[in-house]
Amino acid sequence: MARLKPFDFSLFEDAQLRELARQIAVELERRRSEARSLGRQGASLREGRGPRYRNPQNSAETWTGRGAMPGWVRGALDRGLSLEELEIADDRPRPREARRGGRRERGAG
Repeated sequence: MARLKPFDFSLFEDAQLRELARQIAVELERRRSEARSLGRQGASLREGRGPRYRNPQNSAETWTGRGAMPGWVRGALDRGLSLEELEIADDRPRPREARRGGRRERGAG
């Protein structure tokens, strides 16, 4: 991780510093929550039920394609993007059976 340059917080008023601290706490909790959620969804991601679309402007925003369409998807479509352009590339290896179109019985062939 890149080191941040020291910042002069003395320029801020107390209320501004409290608001900044609140925003940082909210973002840290969002990230912890997302990490916990991904831990619980690990199996479903491997089974192909994970997010299918990703916001190109904010990679933390994803959508499975089920349920109500998020605002970022509607906005992207309004800007002329297609759902295909929002799809997450699935470069995970597939099981052999899925690649072959199903299991083959011995002796068949």
